[in-house]
Amino acid sequence: MSTFIFNGISSDALGLIITTPMIRPTWQPEREFTAIPGRPQQSSYEKQWYPNAELTAYAVIADASTEKLHDIYAALRGYGVLSISTAPDEILYAFVHLPVPEAKALLMAELPIVFECEPFAYAAQEKTVDITETNPYKRVDVEGTVFCDPMIEFVPSQASTDINCNGKVIQVKTPQEIIGAGYPDTYSITLDCDAQLAYYTRPSGDKVACTELTKGPFPRLHVADNYIINSGVQSAEIRYRERWY
Repeated sequence: MSTFIFNGISSDALGLIITTPMIRPTWQPEREFTAIPGRPQQSSYEKQWYPNAELTAYAVIADASTEKLHDIYAALRGYGVLSISTAPDEILYAFVHLPVPEAKALLMAELPIVFECEPFAYAAQEKTVDITETNPYKRVDVEGTVFCDPMIEFVPSQASTDINCNGKVIQVKTPQEIIGAGYPDTYSITLDCDAQLAYYTRPSGDKVACTELTKGPFPRLHVADNYIINSGVQSAEIRYRERWY
């Protein structure tokens, strides 16, 4: 029998008995092709966009009541993190909805619960690698089957920081507020490579956008070995979740 946890609330806690195995959806690697003018061959590259996939759980409500049903409908709505018992080391980011109106649910033999899962399956545990010292480079291993876009957090030590990931460099100019304060380690800059955003964090914890101070592509980690070199940091770390099709 399968179980699930959505946004920290388990199916068991909601009194749901899942009657069918919950098998996580999968995505297949795909390639796209672009014509090259004047050549019979086409340029091939890995597809960067994948559609969402549905995962439907069918459940019986133990000791069904109007109050319990209201709790179920209140908990299973919106967007969040989904973990299923058949893949305990992975998480999915999903939208959830119950297609049966709440007023009719007590009359149903089974209650369908539909999760619309974003690609891909993510490792339940985030990995962190210290990349402060990168002489001559720091190797970062990715064991999934899909590229991943990491979070990089660093404390700058000069007016500009360069981060070279697999030969591609992003340059980040240090905000004037940090320069004026004398580069204290109570400030840090974060690159959210998935959202393509940069911001710095003040000692108070406030976050201030500074994407306009970046130049070059945000780093992307490929499957297997990645090589990182940086300059202009007091300390730096990279955090990422491995992903699978």
